[in-house]
Amino acid sequence: MSAAARRQQILDEATRIIGQRGYFGFSVQEVADSCGLTQAGLLHHVGSKDQLLTAVLEERDARDVAALGGLMEQYAVDALGDAFEIGLEDAVDCLHRLVERNASQPEIVRLYSVLRNESLEPGHPSHQFFRDRDARALRFFRQLFVATVAEPASFARQVLALMGGLEEQWLRAPDEVDLVSEWDRAMAVLVAGRPV
Repeated sequence: MSAAARRQQILDEATRIIGQRGYFGFSVQEVADSCGLTQAGLLHHVGSKDQLLTAVLEERDARDVAALGGLMEQYAVDALGDAFEIGLEDAVDCLHRLVERNASQPEIVRLYSVLRNESLEPGHPSHQFFRDRDARALRFFRQLFVATVAEPASFARQVLALMGGLEEQWLRAPDEVDLVSEWDRAMAVLVAGRPV
């Protein structure tokens, strides 16, 4: 197996295991065993437990940014800047597509949900990562609605909270919660009640 393929295997297994047990509930040895490696062999590829966590988060975030970038091209907006304005219908559709994407990857959503909650503790190794990630999400959501709501920053917080809350309910009871349908219903209520 090439070094790149081995590293990808390690990241995939770590994603699965950390998503089930969280940072404090997994061991480097467990990931090594899952990959058919010794602990020393695994550490050769990733450095340390903290570096493995960072690599998992960075790799998954890079995939999300790439997918989000493709989505933004459809709306001809700059997802990284603060200078775009789109209509309400396009903003709602953009978020619908984002939720559809999340619904297709429960393992990744679980990873982020578990780690987002664990990282509320300032000493957690991914604390700053999630502070920065939430700041980017809030900036993006605010920009989606800057032209259509009176208080886009507050609206962005509500959208982020709605997304995270519904994802957790879906992860807890996937046979009972249709993430995309519940999202669409909740967004319809949120948008209808927005101050303009």
